Amino acid sequence: MKGDPQMEVLCEEVREEHFDDPGALPQKLLKLLNAGFSEEEQCVFLKPLKAAAAVKPADFPNRTAYECFVNHIHIEQYLENGGLPPLEMLGRGLALARELKSRLADLHGTRHFRIIVAFHGVTCSVRFHTIRPDEEWVDKDAGSLVGPGAVAVFETQELEP
Repeated sequence: MKGDPQMEVLCEEVREEHFDDPGALPQKLLKLLNAGFSEEEQCVFLKPLKAAAAVKPADFPNRTAYECFVNHIHIEQYLENGGLPPLEMLGRGLALARELKSRLADLHGTRHFRIIVAFHGVTCSVRFHTIRPDEEWVDKDAGSLVGPGAVAVFETQELEP
């Protein structure tokens, strides 16, 4: 995992509290993951997210943007009992990212993926896309997205230093 300085500090707190345990993923997130993946237009999607998306590749500048839009999971929408304190929510996002990394690596061994966790204090989102040499969604150095917040990036292959 590579993260910006803010995420590095938050991840240490999450690890100390064991909030990133994949065994603690909410049932709604597990159901989403267990539905599997689909492939279309050289893109990989979580099946339920793709089925719910009313967009097409032509709506985006490239395939990476298309995948990131469709494969965008807001953790708070998948929590039971009205949500979690911020660090626990981030922990669920990090656990989801690790589980996605594992499943994508197992299912698509020749392809590599980038999983991005963005945390904005009260919201946490996870998205993923196929790594393509000519398309980027995050800044390679900082893993930053547009806007404030902390960002962590996971890849199904080793991150370059």
